[in-house]
Amino acid sequence: MMENLTTAQLKEQAHEAIRTGDRKKVATLTGEINSRIAAKGGKPVKALTKDPAKLAALKADRARIKQDAPEVAPQPVAQPAPAAQPKAKARKPRGINIAPKKEARACRAGTKQATLVDLLSRAGGASMAELREALRPWKDVTIKSGLSWDMNHQKGYGIRTTFENGYQRWLATDYAGMGTFRGDSHPDDNTEEQKAALLADNLANGYDPEEVFAVYHLVLPAGLKAPVPHTGGGVAE
Repeated sequence: MMENLTTAQLKEQAHEAIRTGDRKKVATLTGEINSRIAAKGGKPVKALTKDPAKLAALKADRARIKQDAPEVAPQPVAQPAPAAQPKAKARKPRGINIAPKKEARACRAGTKQATLVDLLSRAGGASMAELREALRPWKDVTIKSGLSWDMNHQKGYGIRTTFENGYQRWLATDYAGMGTFRGDSHPDDNTEEQKAALLADNLANGYDPEEVFAVYHLVLPAGLKAPVPHTGGGVAE
């Protein structure tokens, strides 16, 4: 195709290739132009862009081409997926577990210690909520001190802790409800079908059976089948 073009036309194409940055085309056209000039005994063209005026024009053309070129939005770099973190194991509650002494001593009737013995020795034991209600104005920290110090160190009893949900507490103690469980009637007044229906109704209304509560039980010394009977009478401590 270049043989059909004049040298002047080749130079124009070479300048256009320089403006667009097509170096390969510039080299090809320059080679063809130099071949024609050499054939006529002329001096080969070493550079088409040595002329300051042409250089300025080329720079202006390149700036215009760059300005008119559509901006290419940067492509988002794919981020590696975060490594899966191992799930932390749920901390298992420990509660209060104390072995009994060799012997147990009697409490004075009507005292907080006697109340503790009565509640803890029930078949269903006593939860913190039940102890808090019966031992007012004692706070939780005082009640826990009563479990460890009064019951064990002073009276010789041991303490065992179990964990039960609201439905289990209702079955064990006729407690109206703990946490999200609600029971308005005595367990013994309900058939198994009624108990199942009550449980289903609670589950439908947000009861969480995974929510458990500490329940404390009295542990008797070896050879003792029941707590030591209370003696005399006393003012509540």
